[in-house]
Amino acid sequence: MDMLLLCGGTTWKEKNYEITLVKKLVDYCQQNNVLISAICDATTFLAYNGYLNEVEHTGNSHEFIVNSCPNYCGSEFYIEKQCVSSDYFITANGTATLEFAKEIMNHLKVYSEEKLQKWYDFYKNGFYEE
Repeated sequence: MDMLLLCGGTTWKEKNYEITLVKKLVDYCQQNNVLISAICDATTFLAYNGYLNEVEHTGNSHEFIVNSCPNYCGSEFYIEKQCVSSDYFITANGTATLEFAKEIMNHLKVYSEEKLQKWYDFYKNGFYEE
């Protein structure tokens, strides 16, 4: 497995950020140096369960994570960006689908850096730059 992709949505909160099977999968990925990518409330799941306490990351907002995750200790690593990427995690807020996709494709080496940037610019700006 090259990457674990955790999609966003409200199910994470509905399950109180405690999904045992997903925790086992994340643990497996960490033990085997598999990249973990998460967007929207999946980042909150990671924060809630302590995976982001010592890793640069982002999420829907720092305040949201602090209020939703009583055991969260990663405030010093929170970065106010659309998407944050490291060697083992890619995290993005719920409005960063394009940035998230770009980082995933970058890590998986889907395109050359130049082609990936052109892809990103096209979808970010559309046919006509303003």
